[in-house]
Amino acid sequence: MLNVAIIGIGNIALNYDSNKNDNTKSLSHIKSIYKHQQFNLKYIIDIDDTNLSKVKTFFPNVIFDTDYKKLITKKDINILVISTPTNSHFKILDSFKDNTNIDIFFMEKPLFNTKEEYNNITNNIKDKIVINYLRRFDKSINNLKIKIKNNLLKYPQKIIINYCKGLQNNGSHMIDLLNYLFVNNKIVSSSILNRSKGFNENDLNYDIYLIIEYNNYEIPVYFISHNHTQYNLIEFNIYFQNMLVEYNNTKSSIRYTKIENDKNFKIYKVFSSNFKEEKVDNLFMLYNAYEKLFNIIKNKDKNISSFSNEIKNKNFIQTILNKGVQCPN
Repeated sequence: MLNVAIIGIGNIALNYDSNKNDNTKSLSHIKSIYKHQQFNLKYIIDIDDTNLSKVKTFFPNVIFDTDYKKLITKKDINILVISTPTNSHFKILDSFKDNTNIDIFFMEKPLFNTKEEYNNITNNIKDKIVINYLRRFDKSINNLKIKIKNNLLKYPQKIIINYCKGLQNNGSHMIDLLNYLFVNNKIVSSSILNRSKGFNENDLNYDIYLIIEYNNYEIPVYFISHNHTQYNLIEFNIYFQNMLVEYNNTKSSIRYTKIENDKNFKIYKVFSSNFKEEKVDNLFMLYNAYEKLFNIIKNKDKNISSFSNEIKNKNFIQTILNKGVQCPN
């Protein structure tokens, strides 16, 4: 049995899914820990005890405190989850730099706010960080990654991404997916076409046109932002020479549609009326993440959502914001 401690008991830690008897989903850290037979929630830390009674319906013997410093010298924590606001991440993480007993620091994204924080994190912590980019832990997403890697999807032509709620917040999920699926891509050029209200005043929405280089191909990429108060969009279309791949977060699916010759007009290519669809396990992505954490610790699996992956995402965003051709307003 592996012991978990959580600092910050808010939405993703608990409130997104606080009904332990609902077996149709596992959207929070505590629900996912509860459902996984190899984990025990030993400690929770929060600035108040508002949600303590909810947590105790899952783990009656959990130990609560308001001060995370009480955990610094603990020797019985395998995984430390930090789900506090981003501006507190570095201070909390850095305080655990001498605790060699913790196997994994499971972090909500983005990891840090500033370049200095990324530069100053110590190596003994850096090497144990796993970032909660949930889609990396989904089987269907990984099947798509394998298809791209093995060149089963020929010659990517164009990528269209729809997102909302800030480039660095929800947009970072799509940037992470882009970097995960198209490994070692590089930005050739970027243009910011428009900007609008996003997650907050420090994290705006941007409509962006990029060209990335991947395996000696230059691929146009469009980020199209939307107002999250109108609708929540997280999706992409990838146009390959032989296939259209559509990922739709709301429908929890990846659809593969072949491109074929038009039966009536032979000189044209069209999308087939037939398609294959794989379900994306949206409701259990966080549970799947904990399964991966277990295998990292027990079976020495590779960390597929590491600090170095987060650096790639951070640099990707900074290249867009700092070097992109800005729109006039």
